[in-house]
Parts: sequence; C-alpha cells; structure tokens
Amino acid sequence: MKILAAVEGAAGVLSVLFFALLVASGWGLMAGYVPSAAEAFDSLLYWRQAGGWGAFLRSLHVHLASGLVLAGFLHLLARFLRGAHAARPRGWWLAASLYLLILGLCFTGFLLPMDQKAYWGTIVRLGIIETAPLVGPPAADLLRGGPALNAATLPRFYALHAAVLPAAAGLLLAWLLRPVLRTGRQRWLPWLGFALAGTVAAYLLAAAVPAPLELPADPADSDYVARPEWYFLWLFQFGKYVTAVPWVESLILPVAGLGLLFALPYLPLRRRGRALLATTWCAAWLLLTALALYEDRDLPPKLDYERAIVARAADHYQEHCYDCHGLNGHGDGPQSRAFDLEVPDFAAAAFWREHDRDEMRAAIRDGKGEDMPAFGDKLEPVAIDALITFLETSFRPQEGG
Repeated sequence: MKILAAVEGAAGVLSVLFFALLVASGWGLMAGYVPSAAEAFDSLLYWRQAGGWGAFLRSLHVHLASGLVLAGFLHLLARFLRGAHAARPRGWWLAASLYLLILGLCFTGFLLPMDQKAYWGTIVRLGIIETAPLVGPPAADLLRGGPALNAATLPRFYALHAAVLPAAAGLLLAWLLRPVLRTGRQRWLPWLGFALAGTVAAYLLAAAVPAPLELPADPADSDYVARPEWYFLWLFQFGKYVTAVPWVESLILPVAGLGLLFALPYLPLRRRGRALLATTWCAAWLLLTALALYEDRDLPPKLDYERAIVARAADHYQEHCYDCHGLNGHGDGPQSRAFDLEVPDFAAAAFWREHDRDEMRAAIRDGKGEDMPAFGDKLEPVAIDALITFLETSFRPQEGG
C-alpha cells in the first residue's frame, strides 16, 4: 500500500504541475497562433523555422499533454487500487471528471496545427461521433459548425481548447486541492523536489524533441492514413472489430465505461477484486494498442514537414521538370530533344559555379524566356526551395569529382 500511496502522490503532483505548465505555455502560444483554417498552419510553421521560444513552447505544450494523460491515469489507477475511491466517493468523481476534461483538451487541441494528421484525424474522430444514434449527428455538426469541416470548425475547437475546457478543469482542480492544502505543509512540501525534477525533465524533453508538424492539411488527399495519438490507439483498434455496428464504439462503450467509472465507489470490490479489474483493463488497453501498432507496421512512416517537402520535391521534378531536364538532369529530356531547346545541365559543375539559389528560385518562379514556363502559380515558395535542394543533392557533382 505504501508503494501505491507513493505512486498516487507522485502522479498527482505531476498532474498538477503539468496542467499548470500547459496553461502557462498555452498562454504563450496564444500570442502568435492564428486560429483560422487559412493561417493556423503558417503560424506554427513560422515558429518551427524561426526556432527560439515559440518552437520551444509548442514542443513543451505537446509533450506535457502526453505526460498529463499518463500521470492522470496513474493517479486514478493507484487511488482505485488503494481503495481510496470508495472512502471518498466525491473526490473520486471530481478526479474522474477532471481526467475526462483533460482528454477533451487533447481531443480539441488535436486539430489546431491544421496539418495532415490534424485534419484527417479530426475527420475520422467526428465521423465516429456521428455514428451514435440520435445524439451523434447533431453533436458532430455542433463541433464542426456544419455537416463537414469548414472555416468555423477550427475557431470552435480553439475556443473549447483555450477557454471553456481549461476554465472548467481549473475549477475542478482547485476544488480537489482544497482538502490537500488544508492538511498542512507537511503533506505536500516533500513533493516539491519531485515536482522540480519533473519540471526539469519536461524542459529537457521539449528542448531535445521538437513538436511534430506534417504537411499542411490537404482536403483533396483522401489517401492519407489517419491515426490517433497513442492514448487513443486502443479505441481506434476496438472500432475495427465493430464496423458493422459502429454505434457500439461511439455510444455503448462510452456510456458503459462512464457508468462503471462513476459507479466504482459503490461496487463491493475487495483488494483482489480491484486488482483483477485494474489488471483486466490495463491488459485490454495494452493488447489493443499493441495490435494497432502491429497492424500498422508496414505503413510508411509519417514524415515531418521538412522531410516531406524534400520527398515531394522528387515528385515535382518528375511532374514539372523531367520532360525538359531529363532523368539525370543532363537537359536531355524528351521535350528538349523534340524542340531543340537550350536546357542547362544540372550535372555539370559549371552550372553550379555560374548560378546561385536566388537566380534558380527566380527562374522557377517566374520562368525564363520562351523555353521555360513559370511555376510560381503551381509551387509555393517552400516547395521551390525544396526543389532546388533536390536538384543540388541529386545532380550536383561533388567537389573534385
């Protein structure tokens, strides 16, 4: 029991700490984030490319969210195994409600980057909600602001994520902490060192591992394979087994789960019964999560923005450049031979001595005489830069070669 009490206390302290840091980092992010479908991605990309505090705060915010989900779960689990949920039912209900609000914060924050993962993942999640009989369609329409994702969807998610849910969670947390603070400093002061260590660990992780960001959302890319965050993978996998009756995932499972969660204080469970129930749930969660990861083992990895842009540059070369510049960049493509065009040789060292990136960027964007059309209306600036990088890494001869 002492170990469980220590886990409950440590996870509780980390949960409070992570929530406070999430609120603080969220306030910082609000200074530069633009909650509109047209500008949200660009505002995050600016931070990512500029580096500094903006990129750090976003990384801290993203990693703390996962940490809070895990710490909150461990706190509830340890409290249940100790039997403290039955001794203080109201405290259990408040803690469980707070954890549900945390999951709601994760759900609404998922869309805010407006990259491919955020866009298509939200479509899948709202589609699951929509399958619930009677309540599902109006609930999904209310969240979206219509029958499909539109310009009103992101502001609604942002309002829930940045104002409504944090305010509700803060009130619940303050109410939960009242009895803890009343017990005197001797109970919570020993955990301050642990909280300090958790803060340092969170900051080091944020500095070492940047927050992920994929390509901007493309509503036309219906081939994108959406996947949820790690803590929702089990539910995603469960949904595969009830595709014929999707309302089991969207209605029956949530209602049954919430009913059991809030009824736990009144169930006559002894120590072994609590251990069996907790073990069964954790085993099911781990098994479904492992199955989801195993079945996705052959999927191509999700590339971050920079690597995806470079990978897409190869496709852009084949689509826009191959006909004139050829397979190996020698300027011997089928169009150049057919019309006797003067096409530069990217594999010649002289080309790279005589042309810099600014000149190449202008030629791709604006065209060059009658032989080369302009691609500024087809390729965004970052795609043009990536294409130049592709040309350089693929065709430019090495020094001394």
